[in-house]
Amino acid sequence: MGTKTLFQKLDLTINSNDRIGMVGHNGSGKSTLLSILEGSESPDAGDISRNKALHLETVEQFISPSLLDLTLIEALASKLPDEEIIKSRYRAELLLTQLGFSDHEHGFVVADLSGGQQNRLMFARAIITEPNVILFDEPTNHLDLSTLLIFENHLKSMRAAFLLISHDREFLDSVTNRTVFLRDEHIYNFAMPYSKARDALEEHDIAAQQTREQEEKNINRLEASAHRLAVWGKVYDNAKLAKKAKTMEKRIERLKETQTFVSRGSGLNLTIDVSSAQANRMLHIEQQDIAAPNGKPLFHIEDLMIRPGERVALLGHNGVGKTTLINLIMNKYQHNKDGDVVKFNPQSDIGYYDQELQLLNPALGLMETLRENCDGPDSGHKASLIKAGFPFKDLDKKVGVLSGGEKARIMFLIIKLNRPNFLILDEPTNHIDIQGKEELEEQILESNATVLITSHDRRFVDNIAEHYVLISDGQLKEINHADQFYRSNPTEGQSRKQLDNTPDHVQLEDEEQILARIVELEALLEADLLRKSRFQKPKSQEVWRQELVQLNSKI
Repeated sequence: MGTKTLFQKLDLTINSNDRIGMVGHNGSGKSTLLSILEGSESPDAGDISRNKALHLETVEQFISPSLLDLTLIEALASKLPDEEIIKSRYRAELLLTQLGFSDHEHGFVVADLSGGQQNRLMFARAIITEPNVILFDEPTNHLDLSTLLIFENHLKSMRAAFLLISHDREFLDSVTNRTVFLRDEHIYNFAMPYSKARDALEEHDIAAQQTREQEEKNINRLEASAHRLAVWGKVYDNAKLAKKAKTMEKRIERLKETQTFVSRGSGLNLTIDVSSAQANRMLHIEQQDIAAPNGKPLFHIEDLMIRPGERVALLGHNGVGKTTLINLIMNKYQHNKDGDVVKFNPQSDIGYYDQELQLLNPALGLMETLRENCDGPDSGHKASLIKAGFPFKDLDKKVGVLSGGEKARIMFLIIKLNRPNFLILDEPTNHIDIQGKEELEEQILESNATVLITSHDRRFVDNIAEHYVLISDGQLKEINHADQFYRSNPTEGQSRKQLDNTPDHVQLEDEEQILARIVELEALLEADLLRKSRFQKPKSQEVWRQELVQLNSKI
């Protein structure tokens, strides 16, 4: 399977009631392990036991070309045995309805489905045969919020056990009851969802480090004693002392062999660095209609202003025009910085991360990429690449052969070396693992950078943003918190109700609804207060408290 050892002496059991999230840094072997469990790859050593009653399905990552000309219902029914297709067609129709498809969409040709619809189809094809174990490899990648929440709800109601690989912390916390970390070529197993498991893993690491330090102190003390005995034995020609020294040295060797293991971590390093700007605004757009490249009107901006140090999340469902707006901003910044459509502060120096990573030339090597995209001398570029996790032997690699995660690190390294004062990040978390996301969050928060982000990762948005603008019903408007957007959750193709911008935006008519909303707000407030201070959202806390006061007055 290759020359690099991914894992060894690995012990993993999937029980009938398990909902397992598998977490690990890029390159740790998660997908390989999934392929071994699936049976498409074999381990170099060890045994795999499967229950005779096992019915295993894997959610496909890509639509098979053989399905593209079929209708939605035909593509799903084709997963069933031939003799069951006709009599079980109702099951396929019911499942499609449960996954958010309307009756008239059943006849849509697969090739014409949106990305989110195709993802739902692949999920449906995995569960239509009623397996008792399902394997998922990054099921949330590139999903719109509507499809993601449909997945969440269906996974919560399923009776089948499942194991899924994901870097989406909110998703993992919502659907799993067990977490396995693939790290250091071993499995770390916790019977709890991701966030609690991560805390438990951190406690394990701290305890292991403390134990290791104590063991090393003991070994150092014994080594000093052994050396002293050996010297005395030689100086005084004392065979008894020399023998004691030899015995002590053997004991030291045994202690070294059984020392507590301390994690090496991922070996990756994701950092950014920004400069500051003295200005009252970094970007201003007012009274502008935004259209798609084909001229189709998308939405209207009455007034959008981003000030220095503000962290703004641009929200909206797939297709409303988020990336179109970012492309417009970058086009005006590069070719018409003094224009009247987008007004930039003269000090604005933008560091841009594009979600498709198309800014990187695939034909260039790593050093060439930094020379082409970074200002200043290249004397420190080799050291910067090595510190970012690229081995010296790989510095001549072409960008085109890098993984998505490696390309993402190159993009962030370019931003770090250029030290911009305004970050525009379009889906920056698509290609980085959980550790990378957490490093990026800390870097952004500690830098006090001005930031405009789009992301489908709810935890990332909640941790980073302090202001939120939403594209909905043809308008861009400011909202109080991202949960207003999350609750909207329309299915694809349906009209979206415009969200009100006041704290009591949800019209609660009966006591049961009011109590449910109070519970929700109290949970949001409690969760935010439990975060580290730099991750907390004081403005959101104030909005939630105001709404709680209003709701409590109605009971």
